Amino acid sequence: MNWIHRGARPAVICALALGALVAGPLAAQEQPTVPLVPEPVPLPPEGTPVVYVNTQAILPIAPGADSAGAAFQRLSVEFENELGALATEINSLIDTYQQQQSLLDPAGRQQQEQEIRDKQQQAATRQQELEVELDRRRAALLEPIVARVNEVIEEIRSERSYSIVLDIAGGVVAADTTLDITTSVLERLGVDLAAISAPPGS
Repeated sequence: MNWIHRGARPAVICALALGALVAGPLAAQEQPTVPLVPEPVPLPPEGTPVVYVNTQAILPIAPGADSAGAAFQRLSVEFENELGALATEINSLIDTYQQQQSLLDPAGRQQQEQEIRDKQQQAATRQQELEVELDRRRAALLEPIVARVNEVIEEIRSERSYSIVLDIAGGVVAADTTLDITTSVLERLGVDLAAISAPPGS
């Protein structure tokens, strides 16, 4: 699952990408798999016109990603619990209606049916509100991580006089791996590549 969205500017990361940290009805996304970290390569020569970075491999392990993901998970669970409570209330109304239906006159049935419809509409409206709020919180959590990653990319670009840094996270047919600055970005972010690449339990 992509963490990033390729925009008009290189390495501009979509704020909604933090949804890949968790799975849930509101997130509407599958459980992510962390992309493999590429093998470290030397930085391309100074003045190389075009180099590239893979932010999909950077964001899940960038500093702050774990805490942001945990915060998003807590918020997602909170929202899901609220919607679950609304669903339980609706189911209770439906059960009551079904049990009493044969004893109710037409006006009584109509009243209970309208009550159920109103509650269902309230739940649908609330779900839409929570989805908007979840997107807003996701963007806020991701913003400082994105800012730091972009800052490091720009630092390397400026220091090495690269003209353009492309983000290939959205997919690419073929690329010269000697132009990949992904591991250099991770190292400058303070990520321990050896620890990440080591097999579990080693």
